[in-house]
Amino acid sequence: MQYLVRPKAPPFIDQLAEADQRYLRGRFDAHPAELTVNGDVIPWQDIDEVEVVKAARRNDLSGWFVRKIVYQDERYHVGIYYGKHEQVLTNVTLAVALFVVQAIAYYMQTSIKYTGLDDIAQTASRD
Repeated sequence: MQYLVRPKAPPFIDQLAEADQRYLRGRFDAHPAELTVNGDVIPWQDIDEVEVVKAARRNDLSGWFVRKIVYQDERYHVGIYYGKHEQVLTNVTLAVALFVVQAIAYYMQTSIKYTGLDDIAQTASRD
């Protein structure tokens, strides 16, 4: 199993594109006391796992249209699992996915399992 490794510094929101900053300010807030996602407050010690997956798109003209015209690039989903609950940030840019996972890794208070795309955050194996 892969677990998040705490980075030396938190990510900085002002390094993201303006649209990504607006998206995060409306849906995601990480600070030392707790995490807020889509309006739900999640205590750090309750987070079990974070997962990042590429958003599924059909392999036909409509899928191409959504991917290239509507979003202009690939999109991702970031799932945060805690207890019997989950919060998902859907159709986010790679930059937003990176920011979210790195912020969670920076503020985490217990080990958090990571699954999904490689190179999103530093991880360490544990059995």
